[in-house]
Amino acid sequence: METVALHASAPLSAARADRVQRRTLWVLVSTQILSGVGMVVGLSVGALLVARIAGGPGLSGVAQSAVAVGGALLALPVARVMQARGRRPGLMLGYAAAAIGAALVVTAAALNSVLIALVGMFLFGGATTANGQARYTATDLATPERRGRHLSTVIWATTIGAVAGPMLAAPADRVTAPFGLPPLAGPFVFSLLAFLAAGVVLMGLLRPDPLLTARRLSASGVGARSGAAATPEGGAEP
Repeated sequence: METVALHASAPLSAARADRVQRRTLWVLVSTQILSGVGMVVGLSVGALLVARIAGGPGLSGVAQSAVAVGGALLALPVARVMQARGRRPGLMLGYAAAAIGAALVVTAAALNSVLIALVGMFLFGGATTANGQARYTATDLATPERRGRHLSTVIWATTIGAVAGPMLAAPADRVTAPFGLPPLAGPFVFSLLAFLAAGVVLMGLLRPDPLLTARRLSASGVGARSGAAATPEGGAEP
């Protein structure tokens, strides 16, 4: 994969923007597969784990709701970070929150703490936030005629991870059982590793930042060829 470096003083061009966009798509596809696996492997057993800790199914639905609420509320700080510093820090923040959430759920399983489990599931929703924002990231430098294709490519990559995730739940429990983890905690260990891996890939390879690059292109008059426009929330208008 070609390494593209844009220095502050380097002239910007449509051709260079296309190279950055191709690199961005490869990075996003990789991270979306990882995060899709991490998200679904945990969600597939989350309600069951909370029911086991609580001693009944009464709070199992709350666990799923905590993920949804967390994904919605964490979108606010993630979007603010993106608006101020670019896509890479914002996406990394979402996956960092999800990784912390997965670690808390594993801790809750060991301590039989419903409260810690629900807090962990709330932070776990950070993966939902990051996955959603990755779709905007795919459109920052896309030309109008390719924007829909690039966005759908990222969604397709997430689907791959989502399909593979549930199949890893049982193996995850078997792999982690020798370490003394309680039943159903293993999938969240896999989630933790998947989110960390996605964050490392973003930190190392999502360079230059597509949103900041789109802004520079727009400022230099090249941005009109892509139609990329940053919104106040840090997204890009599809």
